[in-house]
Amino acid sequence: MRTTSREKPLKVCLAGFFEYSGDARIRMYTKWLIEKGIIVDLICSHEFSNDPVVYQDGARIHNIYKRDNKASKFRYILGYALSFVKLIFSVTKLYFHEKFQILHFHNIPDFIVFAGLIPKLFGARLIIDIHDPMPEVYESIFKTEKSNLVMKLIVFEEKISCAFSNAVITANQHFRDNLVKRKIPENKITVINNCPDPAIFSRNTSNDNKKNGEDKFTLIFPGTIAPRYGLDVAIKSLPYLIPEIPNVRLRIIGPLGEHSNALEILAKQLQVDDYVEFISSVPNTEIPKYLEAADVGIYPAIPGPHMSIAVPGKILEFAKMGLPIVSTRLQIVEEIFGEESILFFETGNYRQFAFHIMKIHNDPSFRRALEEKVVNIAEDKFSYVKEAQIYYCLLNNIIKDQ
Repeated sequence: MRTTSREKPLKVCLAGFFEYSGDARIRMYTKWLIEKGIIVDLICSHEFSNDPVVYQDGARIHNIYKRDNKASKFRYILGYALSFVKLIFSVTKLYFHEKFQILHFHNIPDFIVFAGLIPKLFGARLIIDIHDPMPEVYESIFKTEKSNLVMKLIVFEEKISCAFSNAVITANQHFRDNLVKRKIPENKITVINNCPDPAIFSRNTSNDNKKNGEDKFTLIFPGTIAPRYGLDVAIKSLPYLIPEIPNVRLRIIGPLGEHSNALEILAKQLQVDDYVEFISSVPNTEIPKYLEAADVGIYPAIPGPHMSIAVPGKILEFAKMGLPIVSTRLQIVEEIFGEESILFFETGNYRQFAFHIMKIHNDPSFRRALEEKVVNIAEDKFSYVKEAQIYYCLLNNIIKDQ
């Protein structure tokens, strides 16, 4: 990285409706920028602080809104609209104070990039980072057709948001290919893969057989608790697992709300609630200690237009930590890891899921082989340093004419 032509220190603002502590991709960008001596501000939310400004990881976080996971649909939509208005004012006000050269916006939604309208008129460069393409997300959640009017509006929203931006980033090659199919200029798109921070997520081989002294056989899922992640399958497997593995435990970590309540009810109905533990969201930096205490990483997500091609950060974290993995058969996971390093089960098949868990539990040598394979693949295919260099190159390219 270099300074601008005026030799001013480079200032970058990351903005969006994300929560800083739990968003590994945002923290990845923040770390990369700070390591290059770039001044970083974030406009977002911070779940673990009520202070309006939080100083963390060398950056200044403007904590402008809070999520309400229990809000009604109307209150959720209204809150979204009000948050967008608040974001516009916050971005504009902070821009005139700091004179950011680059404003890096993060979807969802894509139109969030228009919060940078006034800064752009004064010369700021805008990036829209498409973590998750909205057409695929909408199609997955609402099972709608591509010809649906709302879908057409979402595609249009994506197109004008990308056109308004100086650069587009997305999270994998499948996302890029779909953007190109929707007429987003190919030369405007940069792929930056999600990569677990090796300073946080790294295998501790000395701990492989200790599991922090816990006497439980722990299945772990850290992340969003929503129907599309198929966590009911893991709960439905427990009546088959408990007779074979009496010390089994299912540990689910994430934002608690309506769906976690439904999963708790299901566990009680199946009389397995004593074997299920729900933990409210923790900062991303604390996830490794839970993974170290776990025995199997699970990813029972339901395939769909989005889930089938979205690289699961959770699986990459499991792999970096050397956990054996049981996953739904998803296109992207098969492409990355193949058949030999992850145990796949068919969607909704909780008996097959349970069979895989028992095999890992009963065969220590098989388990160790799985651990070695996923570690090697993750190390080979996902380079934190390489992705950082791609990002630095992009920033240099979009400011070189300022």
